Amino acid sequence: MNIVSTYTWCQFTPAFALVGLAALLILADALLPRLPKRIYAFTGAMGTFVAAYFLATGEQTDIFGFIAAIATGLSILLAFDYTKICCESIAGSGNEEGTGEFYALPLVACAGILCLTQARDLVMLFVSLEVITLTSYVLAGYFRRNQGSIEAGIKYLVLGAMSTGVLVYGTAWYFGMVGSFNLGSDVVIAAMKGGVAGSPSLAVGFLLATALLFAGAFFKIGAAPMHVWIPDVYQGAPTPTTAFLAVASKTAGFVVLCSLALPFAPFVVPGSMVGQLLVWCFALVAAATLLIGNLGAMRQTNVKRLLGYSSIGQAGFILVFFIALNGPVVFMVTKYLLAYALATIAAFYAVAMVRTQRGSEEIAAFRGLGKTNPRTAFLITVCFASLAGVPLTLGFLVKMYSFVAIITAMESWCCIWWLLPIMVVTAATGFYYYFKIIRSMYWEKPQPGDQPLQVPVCTGVVLSICVIALIYLGTMPLLLLA
Repeated sequence: MNIVSTYTWCQFTPAFALVGLAALLILADALLPRLPKRIYAFTGAMGTFVAAYFLATGEQTDIFGFIAAIATGLSILLAFDYTKICCESIAGSGNEEGTGEFYALPLVACAGILCLTQARDLVMLFVSLEVITLTSYVLAGYFRRNQGSIEAGIKYLVLGAMSTGVLVYGTAWYFGMVGSFNLGSDVVIAAMKGGVAGSPSLAVGFLLATALLFAGAFFKIGAAPMHVWIPDVYQGAPTPTTAFLAVASKTAGFVVLCSLALPFAPFVVPGSMVGQLLVWCFALVAAATLLIGNLGAMRQTNVKRLLGYSSIGQAGFILVFFIALNGPVVFMVTKYLLAYALATIAAFYAVAMVRTQRGSEEIAAFRGLGKTNPRTAFLITVCFASLAGVPLTLGFLVKMYSFVAIITAMESWCCIWWLLPIMVVTAATGFYYYFKIIRSMYWEKPQPGDQPLQVPVCTGVVLSICVIALIYLGTMPLLLLA
């Protein structure tokens, strides 16, 4: 048995290209300090879009990598429209010198995600994950003139370091119990049929290793009880960084969870003790995540903080797919992540636009947009409607698939029937807090000083593309399943 997997250089070509582009941007920032930073943002975004094209059209399509690359590019492009605000928060007085790293670091993080999607052992998985998290710490606290950004960076660093320690500890236990860092059903089956099956102490050690690894993955996706960092970090971090964390970083977390969970798929059969433990584990975590995320979002007035709790709740719906590990887990997870990514990225574009022109991220700042900016208000409405799961949107389809998944799983595991009513209640709760924003746009009158928003070009284009995709894929379920 090999201790670690072997890889080929061509597997990491897109990742190497993004790292090279990031190095060029940092070098240009040092040698050409007066070069407009909008060029950096545009170049970085185009680089990720090119990488996404090759990931989608290559011999082996990497859907996780495609979603992460697109989300990273759109997050960088978000700074294109608001470069002046970013520079004022970093350097002060609108000075752009020394701010190029803000547009280069997401490329490094995206490269880490692309390496993560190719990981077949815990060593590669851990190294890739650290590339993502270390750059995310810097990006979260990059607005050094903003107290909220500094606080977000410190909280993320402290709690992230704890999760890293848990993951390393679990990796050490896994190697001690299995004798290999490889991730695969054959390795797990060999361990279960070997010493683990015949020794209670080894069985406990293997169970501890698995629990620690899953705990580290739950932190990355923001699942309960590892969710506590999300609301504060999402609210305090720069909006482009929050958009990246909400979509690209969460995608990386689900890549880790799939890598850890799928090797146990052969054991998820009725009568299996291992299968029963896994089903109960995912059911309990999904239920807690759904309740905490959706109930916590109900009382929020800050839209970025609301989207933070919303991302926790959405993670709960995705976790439902893992209850049926012997089903098309990866297929359904990628479809849900695609719907979540399109709606969430568009929502953060809307938040950035309102924050820049009205000086607030509160729900009240969206008041009267239905009258002053009817077209933009419609686009924002579709995005939040998709997150809530309104019919004729992509969000409705993928949320329906999660209900189908739990009903199908109940045929083999009737003991988890209680999760279905929790899903129904929390899905209904989502309508309440998402529609608070829609109500503010259409039912509240604009204040005397509220001027019509000036929609930047990139923001208008991205909002339009995301809404068209959400409606088109939402009305074409067979296309989505294909």
